[in-house]
Amino acid sequence: MKKWVAYFWIIALTLISAPAMAQETEYQFGVRWSVNGLASSVDIQDVMLDFKGVPSEQNTMLPITQYVRNGRNALQFYAWPVPSAEPFEEQHELRLSVEYWEPDENPNIDAKTAFEVVMMPGVKDAKPEIVSIDQAAPVQPRESDISWDQDYFKLTVPFNNRQPMPTWCWEEGDVLNDNDATRASLTREYRRLHTLFAAGDNDALLAAASTRTTELALASGTPEDYVRDRFSYNLYFDNPDLYQLDDFPEEPMTLNLGADNRVAWLTTKGVSEPIRFNNVSQEGRASYVSLYFIRRDGQWEICR
Repeated sequence: MKKWVAYFWIIALTLISAPAMAQETEYQFGVRWSVNGLASSVDIQDVMLDFKGVPSEQNTMLPITQYVRNGRNALQFYAWPVPSAEPFEEQHELRLSVEYWEPDENPNIDAKTAFEVVMMPGVKDAKPEIVSIDQAAPVQPRESDISWDQDYFKLTVPFNNRQPMPTWCWEEGDVLNDNDATRASLTREYRRLHTLFAAGDNDALLAAASTRTTELALASGTPEDYVRDRFSYNLYFDNPDLYQLDDFPEEPMTLNLGADNRVAWLTTKGVSEPIRFNNVSQEGRASYVSLYFIRRDGQWEICR
């Protein structure tokens, strides 16, 4: 587990260092959030980072460097009672902050808070409140644009980034239409990848994710071969008695769009994804293969 955590931070948190971005310090970014007894989901640019469909007391941080662009950005923080028809209680609290640190620092202990927003949805006439701001931070909240949508249990936190950033793949995809034709086209791509998973073709799957590999290798300052190896699916293929690929869904799936309609992914029921491996040793336990796509030059690419 310790090795996996270390790898996670190396790959996902490191900021790209490109010649055009020369400056004294190039910070890395993360989002931290907590709820007390609520289910929650955290998105950035409307692309899901984390989902917990059961009440939680956790305080969590995840990397967002690879999702932060130049200028305006936005976090979406959903939190709701379970069942959702129940009202919020006065003590319920949503807390969201953007963290930053230097590349050689440990984000678990060295991260600084750029700003923090708190929302008490069970308090009458409550509004989101910025409880701290670090004026020296490279990211700053857009205070007048922060909002809480009671109907959708949604806290929207826009912020500006004044640190130069690369152009990420999720910014470069074609603008997609939310229609049956897009869903059908992406379903065919998922089905093609499912066939590769069924064949245990690790090389072809990693080739399909070359865009993701290239960006994460550049972001982490590590060779592409290393990144590709760390994303290998051989764990599943080498343990067929433990991991069994589920059948591809036959029913129409839900098309999800984010990042200004440039990123797409499919889900079945709720947030469940169409490619998954069932864990034979733990009934009801499944490992989903999370994939986010862009379409460029008429082709689908795995972007994240």
